[in-house]
Parts: sequence; structure tokens; C-alpha cells
Amino acid sequence: MSFRKAMVAGALALILSLAVLIATSIWHHRLAALLLSRIEMAQHQALLVTRLEADIVARQLADRSQHVAMDQAIAVGMRAYLGSIENERHLIETDAESQAQQTHEWARALELAGIIGNSDRAGWRAARALSHDIAVREQGEAREAAQSIAQAQRWSGWLIGSVALFILLLCGATGWLLWRGIVAPIAALIDGTDRLRAERGPARVRLQGLHELQHLAAQFNDMAEAIETQVATRTTALEQANQRLRDIDSRRRLFLSKVSHELRTPVTVMRGEAEVALRRPENRAALEDALVHIVDSGQFLHRRLDDLLALAQAEDGALSVAPRPIDLALVLREAHAMVAPFARSSGIGLQLETASDAVPIVGDPDRLRQALVAIIDNGIKFSPPDGMIRLDMRSDGDRVRIAISDDGPGVAETDLARIFDPYFQADVGRSRGGTGLGLALARWIADRHGGHLDAANHRMREGLCVSLTLPVVP
Repeated sequence: MSFRKAMVAGALALILSLAVLIATSIWHHRLAALLLSRIEMAQHQALLVTRLEADIVARQLADRSQHVAMDQAIAVGMRAYLGSIENERHLIETDAESQAQQTHEWARALELAGIIGNSDRAGWRAARALSHDIAVREQGEAREAAQSIAQAQRWSGWLIGSVALFILLLCGATGWLLWRGIVAPIAALIDGTDRLRAERGPARVRLQGLHELQHLAAQFNDMAEAIETQVATRTTALEQANQRLRDIDSRRRLFLSKVSHELRTPVTVMRGEAEVALRRPENRAALEDALVHIVDSGQFLHRRLDDLLALAQAEDGALSVAPRPIDLALVLREAHAMVAPFARSSGIGLQLETASDAVPIVGDPDRLRQALVAIIDNGIKFSPPDGMIRLDMRSDGDRVRIAISDDGPGVAETDLARIFDPYFQADVGRSRGGTGLGLALARWIADRHGGHLDAANHRMREGLCVSLTLPVVP
């Protein structure tokens, strides 16, 4: 049952009970007043008839000289009795039984009046007997009315008591309904809310009470379940994020150590070449060779610093690309020219294979050149002495692919999918002081150009092949 229906039913029952109680009280009051009137009237009529009887007896015993005065007194008493009966007609109910009783009483009274009108001795004896009979009858009516009012009082008292008991039971049932249907469910909801707020275990509540509160409890359980699920999900996500932060922090620490080592190497080379040249200032050829190595190391160091700054900007969302129509073949040749001095100083050969025609694309030439140089530098770093870096560009419909392969040791198959992650280093990278910067930056640039970067080990020989695929202009 809904709350509204329950309250309407309870209110109607209470109103009906109160109406019955009020109606019973009014009926009892009217009945008591009527019966009291009848008692008073019967007693009054009995008194009048009794006095009339006494006057008739006195008339029989009086001297002849007193008969006139006694006849007048009897006549006055008779008129008073007749007037009382007439008044009674207007006071009592006019049902068939009451009308028949009134008609009988009126007929007896007229009979008595007729008898009194006869002055002989036999008439007075009959009047005495009839008046006595009427007096007894009136006294009997008074007793019956008294018994009726007592019975009515008992019956109305029982009825009023029953109605009062019903109202009491109704109030008790209403109170129980309010407790069971409203107070208890609300208390359960409050307790569940407290548990949910304090995170003291499950906050489910039992479906109880009226329909509306059961619906509210069901919605609360759904909300609590959703909140707990969200909390669990967010807790798991937070734990995962914390773990990622710990991993990133660990990789950053490793990265800083590797960066310092990688940057220290060209700086050490530059310093060594400068010291050698200074010890032999007269040897111009040695001086020029030292300066070439210093310049190459400086360019490599400059590229590493640019890669570091670019990757940091990319992670912060501050690095942008400025695409425009360009020739990708020209960008590849420029990248080849930039890394050629470093490759020569490292004893690594460069082989460029590209179509003579232009390869039009839409992209940022500076960022694409930076990505290609980073991939080539990575290959030079892991190639053995006298190794070869091969640059091969091929167009295939609406895509162009630049493959950069080296003669290095390759990468373990389990690490291939992660070599483009920032700060990730494969085992071979750790052994050779790699940072993982260049490939991470190259992947970010490829993604921003709508392309992708992938890596695979050579099947027929040692080495790694990194491929950059980009869309061409139709």
C-alpha cells in the first residue's frame, strides 16, 4: 500500500469512528431527554390521577354540604389531567405505537371525565376504580420509561465504549503503521547514510515500509552500490596511477643518470680532442681533425638537448606542429646531411635510397627532420664499428614509408612494443647508455602527423628496422 492510500484510509476510518461516536452521543442525549420527559410526564399524570382519585374518595365520604366544592375540585383536577395528556402529544414521538398509546390514554381519560359527570353513587365508584387503574398504569409507564432510559444508557455506554476502544485501536494501529512504514525505514536510511559517509562497510538497507519508502530504499541501495563501485574503481585507478607515477619516477631517475652519461660522452670527446690539439699546436692536420670531431660531438650534443627539451614540452602539451605542404624526400635528404658528420666520426656508413621524384605531404618539416635524425642517431649509437645505416623510402598508394635499419644487436621481441615509450630502455640500451628519448619523441611527432612508427628485428641478419609511415597528399 502506498503512503497516500494508507493515510487516506486511516483518516477516513478515524473520521468515520468520530462520526459514529458523535452521532451516538447525540442520539443518546436526545433519547435520554425524551425518556426523561416521558418519565416526568408519566409521574406528573400519575400524581394528577392519584389526587383525582383522592378527591373522588373524599367526595364519596364528604357531607352533602361539601359536594359542590368537592365537585369543583374534581373538575379542576380532571381538566389538569386532560391538559397533561394533550401536552404529551406534542412532546413524544408520533410513531404508530405512541399514537395508539396516546389514543388509548385519551379515551380512558374521556371515559373517566364522562363517569365523573354522573353524580350517582354507582358512577363515583366506577370513577374511583377507573382513576385508580389509570394511576397504576401511569406509574407503570413511568417505571417502563425509567427502565428504558437505563437500558439505553447501558447500550449507548457499550456503544460509546466500543467506538472509543476502536478509536484507541485505530490510533495504535496508525502509530504502528507510522513506525513500521515510516519511522523505521527512515531510521534505516539514516543509518545507511551514516555508514556510507563513514565508509563503515556496505550501506545497503532492507526494503521495508510503505511503497514510496521501499522505492526510496531501492534507489538508495542503487546509489550506494554505484558510489561503492565508483570508489572502488577510483581507488583502483588511483593505485594504478600511483604505481605509474612510481614507475615514471623510477624511469626518470634512470633517465637522468643515462642522460648525464650520454651527454657526458660527447663532452668528454670534445675535451679530449681539444687537449690533444693543444698539446700539438704545430700539427695543423691533427688540429683540423680534432676540430672536426669537436664540431660533430657538439652537433650531436645539441641534438640531444633539443630532443630532451622537445620531449618535455610534448609531455606538458606545450609542443606543437605547424603543418604545411612539403617534400618528404627533401626532408629525408636534409636529415641525412645533418647526421653524416656524426656517422663518419663514429665510423658508421650511411646509405640513402629514395625516389628522385618529390614526395608531397602535409607536415612540419622541422619536427619530421627531428624525428628522422633521432631515429638515425639511435641506429648509429647501437651499430658496431664499420656498420651501415640504411635509409629507404618507398611510396605505396596514399602512404609513404621510410625504413631506417642498422646492423646493431636488435631488440628482444618482448621489448619491441615498448621501445617507443618515454624513458624505456631495453637491456641492450642499458648496456650501451641509451636513454630512449629519441624514439619516444619520434613516435609523438609521427602521431601528430597522422602516421605511425613501428620497429622489427631483421630476419636474415642482426639489426633493427624502424619504419615511419605517413599519409601523402593525393
